[in-house]
Amino acid sequence: MEYEFKFETTTGAGDETVQCVLTYETDEEGTYAENLKSIHYQGVDVFALLSDEQFVEIEMRGTMMLSSHLIAEADHSASVDYDMRAI
Repeated sequence: MEYEFKFETTTGAGDETVQCVLTYETDEEGTYAENLKSIHYQGVDVFALLSDEQFVEIEMRGTMMLSSHLIAEADHSASVDYDMRAI
């Protein structure tokens, strides 16, 4: 099953903020097949306008943000008592 992770980062000489969507799949080993699906600047898709270096940097940042997000989500899940029998 394919999942989407949305994040914001900066790119370019002016460090402009772009909104990105990263798709990924997951199994018992972790995540895999991480790919940038879209990159928008002020509502305009700028995916094809980025240099290879910018693309790789954004994809790397997104993958690191996804990893941090999944770890935080797992930590939160482990700390919450889901025993609903008393309710």
